[in-house]
Amino acid sequence: MSFSTYDFLFNKDLPSEDTIVTRCRQVGFKVTGTKLLDESSRSVIAWIKYGPNVTISEALTQDWAAKALSSTPGCRLLVPRVFHAFTRESSSSTIGYIAMEFIDAVDCGPGDVSDVANAVQTLIDLPAPGAALGHIGGQSIVHSFFPEWIPVADYRSIQDLNDHINNVSSCQRFSAV
Repeated sequence: MSFSTYDFLFNKDLPSEDTIVTRCRQVGFKVTGTKLLDESSRSVIAWIKYGPNVTISEALTQDWAAKALSSTPGCRLLVPRVFHAFTRESSSSTIGYIAMEFIDAVDCGPGDVSDVANAVQTLIDLPAPGAALGHIGGQSIVHSFFPEWIPVADYRSIQDLNDHINNVSSCQRFSAV
């Protein structure tokens, strides 16, 4: 049952949020994703990505990228469409869940560096849907580069972010001398 208020891909076989949460708890939190299988046919219904750093805005961004790439002529890069995204409070944090298409492919390895670089460049070349940095939906940038994963400033542009990084770098070089 797909019940999303977002413009995600409909999946009639998707179970309830409670069923998804139960499955992820069974798998545990040492991983960040699992297949959701149809019990009778053993076919894959969806891939579920989950964890404390998984957000609705991430799902919106992923789905936007999947749609943009699928409408790009000649593009061979596959990004899974999203079926549903939601969050649940746990005892220690908010856990996010993204139910998406399962793309059965091999994981990248050391020999795939040029293919990965080309894929990243393809994503960089997509025209952004807006000027704000961060996920679609307004959530800030989230990255391990920042203390506690969240920037302490709102960046209006890539140039603002670049200037801030260069400023911090120059201050650290100066104080190290």
